Amino acid sequence: MKKLSIDNPFFEFMGKVGDVMIVNILFLICSVPIITMGASVFAMYETFRQMGEDTYISALKTFKEAFFSSIKKSIPIWLLCFISAAVLVFDLMFITRAADIALWHITGMVAGCLMFLWLLVNCWLFPAAVFKDMGIKEAVKRSMFLASVNLPYTLLMVLLNLIPVVCFMLGEYFISLIAPIYFVIGFAATALINTKIIGRCKT
Repeated sequence: MKKLSIDNPFFEFMGKVGDVMIVNILFLICSVPIITMGASVFAMYETFRQMGEDTYISALKTFKEAFFSSIKKSIPIWLLCFISAAVLVFDLMFITRAADIALWHITGMVAGCLMFLWLLVNCWLFPAAVFKDMGIKEAVKRSMFLASVNLPYTLLMVLLNLIPVVCFMLGEYFISLIAPIYFVIGFAATALINTKIIGRCKT
């Protein structure tokens, strides 16, 4: 009978997997209105932080509380991040189709560097809750500082975050491979790994 106990490691593991799947679904639902995506990212990471500390009651309750507690502060910061990313992506797409002259090459390098900085900052801004206790300018500076002093870990997080983007760019075959994974558990699994990485960093 001991093998069937709920304290069995197998059942504990499956319970954790179930929680990660719940968080993934909640993240997707709460990210549908783009303006709330910042709060959704924060809630996902906060759930995994509490899960790691074993201080959470349930994935649903923890996510819900974290989401609503951060939504007011996160919206303006997230909109700034979203708009800046949209502008940079548009610039990069335009530049790749522009005439092959030195000016556009320089502009492309500048836009690429800014996009890279954006990725570094956003590894910390919402995942590490930097935005909660600071204004926008201070939060961005603090995120950039954390990204710099923990650069190897930050680059690893960037690579993990970019997996769906890379697959999207590679075409329909790779999209069909990863889409079911990310709809079920992929985003939350990435956030869980990143939470473990952040826990090893200097903050």
